[in-house]
Amino acid sequence: MTLAPPPPITVDVPFADTSAEALCFSLEHTRITPLASTIIDLPGTDGLRLELHVIGSSHQVILSGHESDAFIETFACLGDGAAETMRPDWGTTQTMTGMWSGFTRHRFTAQTHEVETSFAEAAAEVVERSSAYDNHLVVAFPGDPGALTALALTSGDDGEDGEGDMSWETWHCYPQHRQIVHSRSELRRSA
Repeated sequence: MTLAPPPPITVDVPFADTSAEALCFSLEHTRITPLASTIIDLPGTDGLRLELHVIGSSHQVILSGHESDAFIETFACLGDGAAETMRPDWGTTQTMTGMWSGFTRHRFTAQTHEVETSFAEAAAEVVERSSAYDNHLVVAFPGDPGALTALALTSGDDGEDGEGDMSWETWHCYPQHRQIVHSRSELRRSA
């Protein structure tokens, strides 16, 4: 018997983003109040935790610890006035360097998929794929069963000693445009 993935958390707010073209990427934006969150304590890291946040139909992933945020990835509709943002280079891996609680390299890739078949089935597949990971968050928006945002910690969540890399994936579903945006991110430590 195969167990169905848990249903998404449903929030009582409409989409905050309009389409994939409105999304911006930033590692410098400040924390935004989330609609829903999953917080993951990272073993072997002296109190670090990874926070998966849904903000509108967008996301933030925050590495925090010791009462401060070490790293914030924002992928959202931030408006034209947000100077620290950039448009994603669709399908290309963007690599940034910095110092984030022992992590020194961040890699980010985003792709837009046009859904030609049933959008409800494509969204159900997103729920199934993201829910396959122990640490995930799936949020549905009212008005359409395919309107959802999902995040999953895909590595670094298995009780390792905290010395390795970590990665996560996100899915932003826009049924009004029949688009699904899939992103992959990775934080790596110094070699």
